Amino acid sequence: MSTQNLKAAAYQANETLLDGRMLRIRPICPSDKQALEQGLEHLSTQSAYFRFFQRKTHFTARELEYFTEVDFVNHVALVASVFNNELEEPAGVGRYIVLDNASAANVAEIAFAVEDAYHGLGIATFLLKHLTAIARENRVDHFQADVLATNHNMLEVFENSALPMEQHPQGEVIEVLLRLS
Repeated sequence: MSTQNLKAAAYQANETLLDGRMLRIRPICPSDKQALEQGLEHLSTQSAYFRFFQRKTHFTARELEYFTEVDFVNHVALVASVFNNELEEPAGVGRYIVLDNASAANVAEIAFAVEDAYHGLGIATFLLKHLTAIARENRVDHFQADVLATNHNMLEVFENSALPMEQHPQGEVIEVLLRLS
């Protein structure tokens, strides 16, 4: 694989949300650090906990670099922005990271965070759709996600994705495996 997938790095898509507003999906870039930090501030305590499995109120400089400076092959991240009265507002982020310890199958961990004000509009579903398309181009065979059993909305996104899915409960966490091929 190349060190950067130029096709994924230039990815752009528009979708229509359930409320009729336009959603733009694009690659994350280093200049998104401030927007990512502000997005974390717009997550409720519960939403941040569902995403990070811990109380999270800020990112370190190193985390911001890691989350925004990706190679678009082994680490792909997309930003979803909603148009409100022609003003584009970041609303969520989806990403996958290819696991080093994956067996013969090319497995990537997938995760999402959507600001609370935008829950229930289909943003995570659209991010999953577009990450799946990029992952297939990058020869990723499976997505894996650790989801808290109480995070019913995220489990529903995966269940409704039409991707073959396995669930493996492990205490309070459910390991979800989605087959892409």
